[in-house]
Amino acid sequence: MALSLSGNLTETPFSDVIAKLCQQEATGTLTCRAKSTEKSVYLKNGQIIFSTSKDENDRLGEIMVKNGKITRSQLERSLDLHRKSAGLKKIGAIFVENGFISPKELFNGLKLQVRGIIHSLFLLTEGTYQFEERLPADTIPLQINMEDLLREVIQQMKQGM
Repeated sequence: MALSLSGNLTETPFSDVIAKLCQQEATGTLTCRAKSTEKSVYLKNGQIIFSTSKDENDRLGEIMVKNGKITRSQLERSLDLHRKSAGLKKIGAIFVENGFISPKELFNGLKLQVRGIIHSLFLLTEGTYQFEERLPADTIPLQINMEDLLREVIQQMKQGM
């Protein structure tokens, strides 16, 4: 039986949607659209393995600069190389190839990026969601611990109050 899920985040909060998908051990892509942005969470057997966002603040380069892992000029140089490769090289690979960060720092940066995107989805109070039973071919599985993530989200929400 194919799992098809879509709706409005005003009526069904993201937390309920993701809990249902995890409980059903779903595999696929949950895409949320709100205002002018789109964010997706990728699940495999009910486990969050990756996420993406079209919000420029959620981009890996911005996260690496914000966390002091690379400089703004290193990011600009990497983006220029990315454009010259016609987008064939991933930005993280460019960071590592140029010695700006280590592979481990890249992995940790990707985890920070994914956690940030998911955290922002928990805060959405309006928008739409749609789940499709498909994963992009180039998904990099990171294995995010849901309990740890929920604890972090709750802590950050308490601090924001």
